[in-house]
Amino acid sequence: MKKAVIIPIYLKFNQPDELPYLEGLSLAKRAIKSLEILEDQDFIHILPVCFDRTGGNGGNSFDEMDRFLREELKNLGLQRALIFSSQHLERLRQYLEQIHVKNVYSLIDLKGFSKIRNTGLLLAQALSVEVAIFIDSDEVIEDPKFLTVACEYLNEKWNGKVVSGKGGFYVNPDGTILLPPQRLWWRFLWNKTKWMNRVWEKILSSKDRLVQSSMLLGGNLALHRDLFRRIPFDPYIPRGEDTDYLINAHYFRFSLFFDRALRIKHLHPERTEVYFLEELRGDIERFLYEREKAKGASHLGLDPYPGYFMRWTLYPKAVLTSLFLSLDYLWKKEWEKAKEGVANLRFIFREKNEGWLPYLTFRADWEKAMTDIQRDGMNEMIEQCWI
Repeated sequence: MKKAVIIPIYLKFNQPDELPYLEGLSLAKRAIKSLEILEDQDFIHILPVCFDRTGGNGGNSFDEMDRFLREELKNLGLQRALIFSSQHLERLRQYLEQIHVKNVYSLIDLKGFSKIRNTGLLLAQALSVEVAIFIDSDEVIEDPKFLTVACEYLNEKWNGKVVSGKGGFYVNPDGTILLPPQRLWWRFLWNKTKWMNRVWEKILSSKDRLVQSSMLLGGNLALHRDLFRRIPFDPYIPRGEDTDYLINAHYFRFSLFFDRALRIKHLHPERTEVYFLEELRGDIERFLYEREKAKGASHLGLDPYPGYFMRWTLYPKAVLTSLFLSLDYLWKKEWEKAKEGVANLRFIFREKNEGWLPYLTFRADWEKAMTDIQRDGMNEMIEQCWI
């Protein structure tokens, strides 16, 4: 079984000379280094890298940054890894345009959670990978059998259903699974932690190793080729692309399970006020979008999470939570941030989205693109990405 471990890497900076000191680079190197513990070393490293430069366009600096990154990763002892950075993106888009999949090439990017994951899957297809395992750069593997566990039961039947993909737990730094209680007063109506923990409690109480779940975690996810060549991540969703992937797969009658034995240590950086503001904004947009999609997939069981946020009560909860956040900023005399909290309301009052239609159009072209890539291999472009 040909396997790939895909680690999306996000590097955000103002100027290229900041690159050596970025937290994102340190996290990525730590995650890659942790793979050395694996007993099974028969896998390909696929590293899609987003150079997100806020101080202007990348231009020629992409080439220099790509060279620097390759040297840094070579120093970790990587002998054979595929590094696909912003430098290579335009060439991939040109290839997709040539094979006439306009709804794919215009939505392939390295910015955005769904888009960078889709880029990783395109590369996995070009390499004839059978199993793609996603981990995130703020995680470390501590179980030497992690890769073996990730691949067990894939494309086999479990309780009469083919296991097309599996998700696993994030383990907190203290070794626990449940998320710590939230402490931000303005989120008391938006208590995601409570409802996510109910999902984890239900899974942990099961006697079965594989359990059907209403959510998945993108940083601990194994997908079989028969699934990912047909089902991409939704490029229209701003966050929560992992659980949304579960919804998309179930819509097309694929079965994904939660594996109680599949665990990875999650060591995310300290989360700031900016993170929580952006999280709320993305969640409001995401749940409004998924609410429309879920109307066309009534067979999906999404309770307790994310189903709790897909009822009609989403609207008053989103309005009140945004206003409470703005009040919190006003109390701290942070006027501009208070305006940003109120700005979340624009998502609630704008015209409703088209539900499944945009994704279904994208998915149809995705399947065609994956068929062409399987035939062609994108060999010339891939050769330029190896180290």
